[in-house]
Amino acid sequence: MWLSVHVVEFEVQTSGVRLMWADKSALGAINRPLQGSFKFQFECGLPMMPVPVVKALIQRQHPARRLFVPLIFALAAKLENMPLQKFVSNPTKIANSLVALYQRLRPDGVTCYFDLFIIAEALGCRLDWSTGSPGLERPSRETALRMLRQVPGEIKQHGRFPVALEVVHRLQGTLRNGPALVVGLPGPLRVAQQIFGQNILQEITEEEDDALDSFESLVEIILSVVQAFCLAGTQLLYFDELDVPPEFMSSWEDMMIALWKTARFHGALPVLSTPHSAHLQDWANAPLICMKPAVDESGARTEESFALALPASGELPADVSRWIQNRRCAMVMTDGEIPYQLDIQKLEQLLTAMRSFVAS
Repeated sequence: MWLSVHVVEFEVQTSGVRLMWADKSALGAINRPLQGSFKFQFECGLPMMPVPVVKALIQRQHPARRLFVPLIFALAAKLENMPLQKFVSNPTKIANSLVALYQRLRPDGVTCYFDLFIIAEALGCRLDWSTGSPGLERPSRETALRMLRQVPGEIKQHGRFPVALEVVHRLQGTLRNGPALVVGLPGPLRVAQQIFGQNILQEITEEEDDALDSFESLVEIILSVVQAFCLAGTQLLYFDELDVPPEFMSSWEDMMIALWKTARFHGALPVLSTPHSAHLQDWANAPLICMKPAVDESGARTEESFALALPASGELPADVSRWIQNRRCAMVMTDGEIPYQLDIQKLEQLLTAMRSFVAS
């Protein structure tokens, strides 16, 4: 049974007491003397803190409660009225904005960095920011193959990895004993498609040497990145991957085991999101799988714990009751990052609905 949380209100008499939110942006600021009486809310019978719940999931134990993990990163730039390109390169702005978001929303996980182009950019690909959001300029095949010859352990020194690692380090100190620290990364198939194009999936399925070598190189690179984020203090690693071709699934699983084991060894829970929930064979070493009501209509098909991934656009499925009633639902999160363009009112509606599912 999930632990319940009871909210208790009581009144405090004030005489010119001054309160201020840490954030002064679109989240709202209060910086005025308050006279008379007003109400505070405190939670009694608090459930287990987020990090011990994550640790239980790492050890494949049934968690004490569900986690509430909306993936909010780029939207913080919008709330700060700051261009996204500048925001993602400024660790101070990122850290301060995410702390303010946490203080206002109190999620169980704070998304320190979420970028599906971060690996391709660190390898040497260029990003086009002309539309305000990043777009990848695909290199030639020869250039892409040369990029993958880099030493995997050096990738974390390039692109925006130093910024992302610095954000994790700062939040690990600022939000100590608070939320789980989350980082969102692309899976190796997604990166392969970014730098080689759509045909790479067919080439991998047909076991062409260059394609398989490239995939193995990307797994090694991502493994090095995972180690760096874990050592910085990340506790939840979210992988956004493409649907794995059925013919390649066995090989994909074999090559990804080292990644999942490394994350768990360093105290981080790997979470896997694919367009359709992955049908894995090796559940003993599997990550936490995201189940999606919009596409997985039959409901959860596993006896393992899973994450319920709700649409990040704010439009929720009509019926998620069969998912919520499943006691293996260990986490309620968004299906990917909440988009930069989402209206603030829709964000509030989405988070309210997600919280209600967590408490069910």
